[in-house]
Amino acid sequence: MNLSLRARLLGSAGLWSAIALVGVGLFIYWLFKDHAERTFDARLEANLLGLMASVEFNEQGQLIKTRDIGGPQFDRAYSGWYWQIAHDGDVLIASRSLLTASLPTLPHDTSRALALIGPESDVLRARGRHFSAPGSGPPLSITVAGPQSEIDDALSRIVLPLVASLALLGVGLAVAVWWQVRWGLKPLTRLRRDLLAVRQGQRDQLAHATVEELQPLVDEINALVQHNREVIARSRQHVGNLAHGLKTPLAMLANNLSAQQAHNATIDEAMTRLQRLVDHHLRRARAVGAGYHMGERTQVAATLEGLVSVMRHVYARGPAPIRISVQCADELAFRGESQDLDELLGNLLDNACKWARQQVCIDAHRVSAEQLAVVITDDGPGMPEAQRLKAVERGERFDESTPGDGLGLAIVHDLARLYGGHLALAANSPSGLRVELTLPVAERPPKGDLSNSL
Repeated sequence: MNLSLRARLLGSAGLWSAIALVGVGLFIYWLFKDHAERTFDARLEANLLGLMASVEFNEQGQLIKTRDIGGPQFDRAYSGWYWQIAHDGDVLIASRSLLTASLPTLPHDTSRALALIGPESDVLRARGRHFSAPGSGPPLSITVAGPQSEIDDALSRIVLPLVASLALLGVGLAVAVWWQVRWGLKPLTRLRRDLLAVRQGQRDQLAHATVEELQPLVDEINALVQHNREVIARSRQHVGNLAHGLKTPLAMLANNLSAQQAHNATIDEAMTRLQRLVDHHLRRARAVGAGYHMGERTQVAATLEGLVSVMRHVYARGPAPIRISVQCADELAFRGESQDLDELLGNLLDNACKWARQQVCIDAHRVSAEQLAVVITDDGPGMPEAQRLKAVERGERFDESTPGDGLGLAIVHDLARLYGGHLALAANSPSGLRVELTLPVAERPPKGDLSNSL
């Protein structure tokens, strides 16, 4: 799958922006979580140190608490905030919130908080330590725990604002990336329009690039266009020289034969045929150059109008002259020289009028973004399929009673192929011949001022 440069830039920028936003979101969430856990653990540590300082052994060897610490949450039953002091697994004293329950004894001092399961199967976050109370009692272990849900609730309250903020940032980044790509590719858009203008013949060369990186490309394309023009000019000059070199001896030979009155049907036919073959191949040579020449644009409607006018005059025979109808959009244009279009359509229209009984129809239209079609139908006798296959061969004639040398369809066929087109013959309904000629279409001229760019 071929992606446009715009799609590649937008896709890659969008992908990395999304990855960065997700990464930043996770990092911020981790920072909030770490802060919440540290704050909670500091609260547990403060309660733990306060308890250690508020308990002692009395004269009877009993562990007592000399003052209250931690607040009322340790007095409310199953509040999630608990503490207990134990010796060898036996609970000596505990917070009122535990009632008759107890917490698991931590095996050793914990430098970080651990997760415990509370009396009501709730998840607790706990800190523990081993110490000795005043009064020379036995070593004790103290555990202070609080509900993990407080941390989870605090984190849940920041998720929605965090996601909304990152989404808003993502939209802003998407708009910024889109504008940056659009603005950055503007010189390429201008270059494309300039190229189209050169091909349409509206410019001789590309304008100076507005960005430094594109100037070498513009220079190379201008050099290539100039080289192409020089090659075509030299080719056409050689073709002209060849035409002059061939036609002059042929004319001298024909004049000498005529002066000597050496009229011979075979020689006359050979001379005529030779002259037409020379003309035919010279047209092919000219078409080779024209087919690659940029900037040629010929209006089809105007060409048909001139040809139809001539044909109506030539074939205005008898009480019922040939009727010729034309359907063609005014904007339809052929990408090639007007002389070649005259040659193509003139031969086809002449053949149609020559064989038509009463009616010839012409329909020119665009068939795709790159091709146009000219369909010419007549109501004449038509051709069998075998003859239609041979009709484009040079010099092939099927009726000697009509004037001509059999080169018309061959010229059209060869010339159309040189332009990348095609000639197709088919039976017309109810009678006659249907000829379809496809040719390259000239692109529509670009809109707007080609000299402006961002």
